[in-house]
Amino acid sequence: MNIKKEQMMDAKLLAFKTKPESVTGLVAGEFSANGAREEYQNHFKRPEDRLCVTLDQIPEFKITGSPQKLSGGLLNFVWRLNGTIDSVPYSLIAKWAPPYIASSPEVQLDPDRIFIEAKILEGFSAGGLLATIGSEEVRPPRFIVLNRSQHLLVMEDVCQCPDLAVWLKESHSTTEAANIGRSLGKFIGRLHRFSAQRPQLAMEFNNRNIQQTRLAVLYGNIHNYAVRAHLPNAEQLGMAAVEYGKLLQQPGKALIMGDLWLPSVIVSQHGLRVIDWELAHYGRPSQDVGHFAAHLWMHIHRAGTPRAAKNAGTILESFLTAYRFALGPDFDKILGLAGVMESAIHFGSEILARTVGLFQQGYLYDGLPGDHALVQQAAQVAANHILDPQTVNTFDALG
Repeated sequence: MNIKKEQMMDAKLLAFKTKPESVTGLVAGEFSANGAREEYQNHFKRPEDRLCVTLDQIPEFKITGSPQKLSGGLLNFVWRLNGTIDSVPYSLIAKWAPPYIASSPEVQLDPDRIFIEAKILEGFSAGGLLATIGSEEVRPPRFIVLNRSQHLLVMEDVCQCPDLAVWLKESHSTTEAANIGRSLGKFIGRLHRFSAQRPQLAMEFNNRNIQQTRLAVLYGNIHNYAVRAHLPNAEQLGMAAVEYGKLLQQPGKALIMGDLWLPSVIVSQHGLRVIDWELAHYGRPSQDVGHFAAHLWMHIHRAGTPRAAKNAGTILESFLTAYRFALGPDFDKILGLAGVMESAIHFGSEILARTVGLFQQGYLYDGLPGDHALVQQAAQVAANHILDPQTVNTFDALG
C-alpha cells in the first residue's frame, strides 16, 4: 500500500475518532468529506455576502472587490479584504474556522478554536492580559472584530510579506537569521514565563479539545507512522508518544502558542508577526519548543541551498539560547530537564507525521515513499528523539 492510500485511511479513521458530540457554527451535524467541501464552496461562493454583517461592525472600512483567498492555510480558510482608498485600515484579514481541518475535511476539528485565537489577539491589545509581552519587535496581529455565530475572525493585515519558510529561501545573512531566532526565543520565553502559574489564564485558555484531537491525530498515530517508515521499534515509539500525548491532557504550566512553525511567523520590515493562534492552550511549553525545533530541523534537512540550511540552524540555536535566557531563574519550574525530554518526544512525533503521516502532503517530504533515503534519515532522527531524548544534542542550547 502506498503512502497516499495510507493517508486516506488515516483520515477516515481520524474522522471517526475525533468526531465531536456536537458541532456548532456554520456547519452542524455529521458530514462526509465531499459534503464538507461542498458546504465550504456553497458557503463562500460570495464571501462578501457572509462578511457583510461582520463588516457592518467596522463602519470605517469599506470593502472593494471580492475577498482574496490566501494560500497556505491548513486548519482554516483565510481571505484578504481590500478596502477603498479612504478605508481605515486599507486592508484586513478574515479567517473562518470550519468544524474540520480545512486541508483535510475528513478530520473534524472544534470550530470554537477561533474563539481561542480571538481571545489571544484581544489579550495582546492595549490593556489586555498579555499586553506587556508583545512589542513591535514581535507580536500577533491586532484584533478587529469577531462574529461568534459565524466563527469568523477579522484581524489586522500585518503586511504582504514572506513567512519564515519563504524567508529562508531568500538571500539573507547569518546575522539576520540570528536576530530572528533571538527575537522569537525571547518572545516565546516571555509568554511562557509571564503566564506560568496564573489560574486566570489557565481558565481563559483551556483549549483541551484541541489537545484531545492532537492525541488522536498525532501521538496516537506514531505507531502506524513508525511501521510505515520501517522502523524496528514501532511499538515502543507508539507507546512513548501516546504517554506524552496523555500527559498533555493534564493541567498545564503556561500559555503556549500551540502551532509554532515557520508559516506562523511573518517577517516584515517592522518586526515579526506571529499568526494562527487557534491551537493556543494553557499547557506544556515543550510543545512550542519541540514544534519549532522540529520544523527548523526539517528545513535544514530539506534545504535547497547551503545558506538556507545554515540560516535555519542559526535560527534554531539563537531561539533556544534566547528562550533559555528569557525564562531566567524560572527555567526549572517552567520547562526544566523533564520539559527538554518532552520537547524531544514532540520533535520526533512531528517529524514522523510530516514525513510519512497524515501531514506529509504539501510539505517538505511530499510524495516520497517510506523507504526513500531522506525519509529514512528523518525517521531515524525522529525515533532517536522519542526513545532516547537524553542522548540527542538538538536542545543543548537550553543547558
